[in-house]
Amino acid sequence: MGSRILLLSLAALVVVALCAPAEQQRVRRNMVRGRPRGGMKKMPIRDPSVQIDAAVAGTFQQKLDHFDASNIGTFDQRYWYNNQWYKDGGPAFLMLGGEGPEDPYWVSTSSLEWTTIAQQQGAWVFDIEHRFYGQTHPTRDMSTDNLKFLSSAQAIEDAADFIKAMTTKFPQLANAKWVTFGGSYSGALAAWTRVKHPELVFAAVGSSGPVQAEVDFVEYLEVVQNSITRNSSACAASVTSGFNQVAQLLQTPAGRQTLKTTFNLCQSLNINDANNIKYFWETVYSPYMEIVQYSGDSAGEFATQLTISHAICRYHLNDNSNTLQKMKQVNDYFNMASGYFGCNDIDYNGFIEFMKDTSYGDAQSDRAWVWQTCTEFGYYQSTDSTKSGPWYGGVNNLPVQYYIDECTAIYGSAYNSDSVKAAVDQTNKYYGGRDNLTTSRIVLPNGDIDPWHALGKLTSNSSDIVPVVINGTAHCADMYGTSPHDLQSLTDARKLIASTLDGWLKA
Repeated sequence: MGSRILLLSLAALVVVALCAPAEQQRVRRNMVRGRPRGGMKKMPIRDPSVQIDAAVAGTFQQKLDHFDASNIGTFDQRYWYNNQWYKDGGPAFLMLGGEGPEDPYWVSTSSLEWTTIAQQQGAWVFDIEHRFYGQTHPTRDMSTDNLKFLSSAQAIEDAADFIKAMTTKFPQLANAKWVTFGGSYSGALAAWTRVKHPELVFAAVGSSGPVQAEVDFVEYLEVVQNSITRNSSACAASVTSGFNQVAQLLQTPAGRQTLKTTFNLCQSLNINDANNIKYFWETVYSPYMEIVQYSGDSAGEFATQLTISHAICRYHLNDNSNTLQKMKQVNDYFNMASGYFGCNDIDYNGFIEFMKDTSYGDAQSDRAWVWQTCTEFGYYQSTDSTKSGPWYGGVNNLPVQYYIDECTAIYGSAYNSDSVKAAVDQTNKYYGGRDNLTTSRIVLPNGDIDPWHALGKLTSNSSDIVPVVINGTAHCADMYGTSPHDLQSLTDARKLIASTLDGWLKA
């Protein structure tokens, strides 16, 4: 009898759990320094006919520290290759991993931009995973002491040693011309690897690469505003009206309760907790940022669903809803399309504790990427701009200091305003930044609605550094396969990228 009661009690608990409202699940959906869940180089729409077993997987024994000869530590770095398109004497193409896990699909499918070019050139294609991301774990854990081995400079030397090792492993590549590819952060890496190792890397294509480091990246939100405005000035007027209405509602207890309901927040808003309010603002801005950043890309739901027109302006131009309801509709649709089912977590202290997790667990990529922004790049998307700050409801909503203070809270007191500024200055000095990127044979595509294009190199006086500014497209748009939805500007850009490489490789 007792066991039967126990079984019935357990069954009842299961039913309660299954029937619990979605609001009991917490969702941390905010972009982290411009990085959405999964990484900034979005996976392309998968072709079910592509067999990823075309990719050969391997691990390469990599040096832990390329700048300290006394450190003999090593780790296994994941990579994949595909030589089905290789022709004798052809080049070797190397996709550099960025701030997320790599996937063999990048070297398996024939319809992506770089694999299409590989077929034209008879290239052997490789893809390596960045240290501290995916399953490439250089150290036992991600403590602050161990994260000192995480940097773009170390990643570039990883690529250099990998190229030398693959040239030895595959004798047919002994005289191959190597071309590095990448998107977003790894797009900058692709260019920088050519800069630092011209003896190994013949050319580079760095899509949407932010080659200029910047502490206070005010241009990011300026471009989000401009991109929505160029789609529809009426839509933009509604969006800014919404942000400013949120700012007003924050001032009263009743207003804050309305916001909690509207945005389905897990926690109440505490006007006396500045970090709680700023983290809330991140939650409000994040869907608009991510939609604009990837609008129209052939990457999952961003191809046709999460676009500026469909996911933002479709609601903000709806005369049947008030402004706050329009913002709710944008948020709800973004959550549904992105697979976020639950309440929006605005627990700032909980986020900091999450980021302090030193295991290779759920926080891995976020902890690694924020470390790189604190120690190399900045890239802090603030509302400090006098041009766009008022459009977002106030210049003080997300000041740059908020992000820098997170560096201190997560990694320790050594990471502060002075250290971040010094690190960003050093990064621009080390690579040349946007204005002193002078190494030859680099192609730099950027979409002009992408907020990151503001830190890219958009003009050049050299025929050997080729910026490709693509009108109306977003982040890494050129990297994906062709689509019926492609703008003519994107089609033309891909042709220019391919012909430029063809000219260099055959010269």
